[in-house]
Amino acid sequence: GINAEYGESSESLFHLACWFLPAIVAGIPFIWDAYGHSGPWCWIKGDNKMEQTLRFLVWYGPCLLIVLALTGLLIYLRVHTKRQNRTYAGYNPEEENTKSRKWREVKILFLYPIVFIAISIFPLITRIHMALNEQSSFVLVLLTSITAPLLGAVNTLLYSCGADMRQQMRPSFIWEELKHRKRHTLAESYNFAEENPGNPTRSSEVVPYDQ
Repeated sequence: GINAEYGESSESLFHLACWFLPAIVAGIPFIWDAYGHSGPWCWIKGDNKMEQTLRFLVWYGPCLLIVLALTGLLIYLRVHTKRQNRTYAGYNPEEENTKSRKWREVKILFLYPIVFIAISIFPLITRIHMALNEQSSFVLVLLTSITAPLLGAVNTLLYSCGADMRQQMRPSFIWEELKHRKRHTLAESYNFAEENPGNPTRSSEVVPYDQ
């Protein structure tokens, strides 16, 4: 995972990438008043060549570049991980666990760009067809309407496939976490009652938290 200190120091950059850049991209079509009815969606209209170009300029073009960059980064991580694995000498259970954990983390990341490309195929084909033909294809529009909204759900399923997340989704883990939170809440109530003996909220039913 990302180092906590690095994440805190780079938080402003994360906000810049997640809010400022998308706002600029989404605002470009307003210059040409290009937003409007676009088949079953409210998007860039595509009534002329400029609007059709904008569709690829502000969405499909950047998405393709991001997918290529992400794929290249993942390939680099895989190569770097394999090189690190070669540096380990002999057999050490702790080092083997570290190697296995690193590979699991990298392996699951490879699926995200693959899923994005797979889900984006029909929307891309539909837009290309609409740019080359006056009439849209009902079948392509239908397939796009079915697949395009699935990206968030599929990404959620992929995220839940991680080893840590699978462990945290087990009923036994959830039950233990709920019991821990209940004990923690009782401990806070007990400490508050001890610090405020005259407070009417103090109750003899509150039990101390067993460290």
